[in-house]
Amino acid sequence: MHFLFAWRYFRGKYAFQAIQIIAWVSVFAIALGTAALILILSVSNGFTDIVKGLYSDFYADVRVTPVQGKFFNLSDSTYSLVEKMEGVKAVSRVVENRALIVKDNFQAVVMVKGIDSSYGYINNIKAHLKRGKCVIGDLNTPKLIMGIGIEQKLGLFQRFIGDTLQLFAVNRSGKSITNLNQLNTLNAVQSGAFSVQQEFDDQYVFTNYAFAQYLFDLAPQQVSAVELSVGPGAEAKVMKQLKNIFGDQFLVKNKFQQNIDLYKIMQMEKWIIFSILALIMMVASFNLVGALTMLVLEKQKDIHVLHAMGARPWDIQKIFLLLSAIMAFMGAFIGGGLASLFCWLQNSFHFIKLGGNSFVIDYYPVKPMAEDYIAIILLVVVIAVAAGWIPARKASARLFEKIS
Repeated sequence: MHFLFAWRYFRGKYAFQAIQIIAWVSVFAIALGTAALILILSVSNGFTDIVKGLYSDFYADVRVTPVQGKFFNLSDSTYSLVEKMEGVKAVSRVVENRALIVKDNFQAVVMVKGIDSSYGYINNIKAHLKRGKCVIGDLNTPKLIMGIGIEQKLGLFQRFIGDTLQLFAVNRSGKSITNLNQLNTLNAVQSGAFSVQQEFDDQYVFTNYAFAQYLFDLAPQQVSAVELSVGPGAEAKVMKQLKNIFGDQFLVKNKFQQNIDLYKIMQMEKWIIFSILALIMMVASFNLVGALTMLVLEKQKDIHVLHAMGARPWDIQKIFLLLSAIMAFMGAFIGGGLASLFCWLQNSFHFIKLGGNSFVIDYYPVKPMAEDYIAIILLVVVIAVAAGWIPARKASARLFEKIS
């Protein structure tokens, strides 16, 4: 019954046409705010998914590293045990350290990452290869796959693949270095160039791990990490087994834990955007307070009639609270419908393009998520109660004064 009265007041005609105009302005203000929230959060989700995808392609499903120090001894028996674990699809030894790479008068400090032949099943760098081939060579004929940012620093960006490069690495004897002659110096040939995103493109060079061990003066069993690819649903079980095998002196991390700061920042950015837009939407909803206050004044006679029919002050308050909810949810429904339609059109036809040609896609990605819709619905509930409470209390207070 309360809802029927509220719905009738929403649809009914008023003595002053301005009241109806203000009411619909309030509805469309909420619709506009809802649409803006859904669209901006969906674009944020889209970009987050792309960034996560790029990081997912670059990082292993699971990575084992020592708690202290850069390198540790990995025995063949331990490596074999990891390979045979249930749920493990591929395993690779990894040697990772800084080096100086030189070509003619150009040079760049890079992160050399030595890997073995199974690494193609762990890291999807092959999908991001821009030039050349994904070949890492061996100890005697080492090959380098480098990011396009490093190519630019070395003046190789417009040249053919196959240039011979010099790599300089610190000798682990611990002696002070006064010139490049005191560094380990080796030659290698570029075999390819990749482009994932700038953070990786500007610093990473892939080669075979035996060559990396030789470059950094490591023993045959010394590595920086063990990286694994695991099957669907097997990650937790594999990580638990790895902790049992390697012990407390090693860190076992999944993709999320390897990039936990990045994921936290992306989520924080999203909800900061939500908070700012929610504040704007609540300010815009002040029109709803004005419309409901004018409606209370308009319906004074109706309130007295309802009282004569047995309505209590709380019944009157509930009617106007429901009226506020109807107006708020009507706006949210209109805005949500338009935003959802826009997201579908953008995903289907990509009609709004990104400026420039440097990104992995040329259009704005959108990804509506259920959690965003739930958060917006809760926001609309808060707006409806906050906007309707004062006019509803005013209506019931007037009736209470009349009874007194």
